Amino acid sequence: MAFQVGSACYSDAQGAAAAIASAQVGTVVAHGGAAYVVDASAVSGTSITYTLTPVSGGTAITLAAPVSVQPCGLLDWQDGMVLGWGVAGVWLAVAAVMVIRRGVHE
Repeated sequence: MAFQVGSACYSDAQGAAAAIASAQVGTVVAHGGAAYVVDASAVSGTSITYTLTPVSGGTAITLAAPVSVQPCGLLDWQDGMVLGWGVAGVWLAVAAVMVIRRGVHE
């Protein structure tokens, strides 16, 4: 089963969680009147552990955040095959009707 983050699908939940974490790394957030730089220290398929390092120096804060990755909703090659065979079936049906119609009138 594939998991989607933004416009990309990943083969496993850990890869999707890593993509979520990488989008946050390096951002600066405010908490309690101080500014912190975000870093991801550990990633699993169900959680991301962030380390918030104070910009002005001091003790870093560690935060484990749960992650719920979504199943991939983008089209893949199996969907393309289904659509392709559907179009081919319509073309074959139209061709058969044309052949039968010519045979009846000639």
